[in-house]
Amino acid sequence: MSAEEEIYVLPGDSIGFAEEYVPGKNVAEIGGKLIALVPGNVVKNDSRFLMSIDGTKKKLKFFNGDIVYGQITKNDQRQIIISVAGVQKGHEIASCNAEGYIRTGGGRREDGPPLSVRTGDLIRAKVIRVGQNLELTIHGANLGVLKTRCTRCRNVMVLVNSELYCENCQRTENRKIAPDYGNLKI
Repeated sequence: MSAEEEIYVLPGDSIGFAEEYVPGKNVAEIGGKLIALVPGNVVKNDSRFLMSIDGTKKKLKFFNGDIVYGQITKNDQRQIIISVAGVQKGHEIASCNAEGYIRTGGGRREDGPPLSVRTGDLIRAKVIRVGQNLELTIHGANLGVLKTRCTRCRNVMVLVNSELYCENCQRTENRKIAPDYGNLKI
């Protein structure tokens, strides 16, 4: 990574090793790896061997049709709540801090089959209404779950023959997956 190159990470991403750098602001050492605690850009200080995450959020204005990235924090019969961490602006992803929802209960605005997502899933969604909170949808060609964990053992699920498979439990689960599932490169 050169001095000018910016790498955007999400919480839980591995950004380096403890042998090379000391964890700085918004970084923790877990099992010899440096793990991002917040979404943001990686900041390396080679003179002090320090690695940090710049998690400052810019106030962004959302528009209908914007593509957003986030994590599902609540999933009930009426709605799915999403903590939005990034929004796609052109070819770049801008860090943000917003809340969105997807209607699932009575008076549902979603078109298509019932949603199959779980709390903790990382998703790509589209803004369909801007208000106090963003109304989102994951019905669409490039939308859906980008990364998820097994509901039984919490291992990361892999895509095998168009199904999500847990290599630990040897079981499959159903989600509305994005075509680039597992290749989360933001």
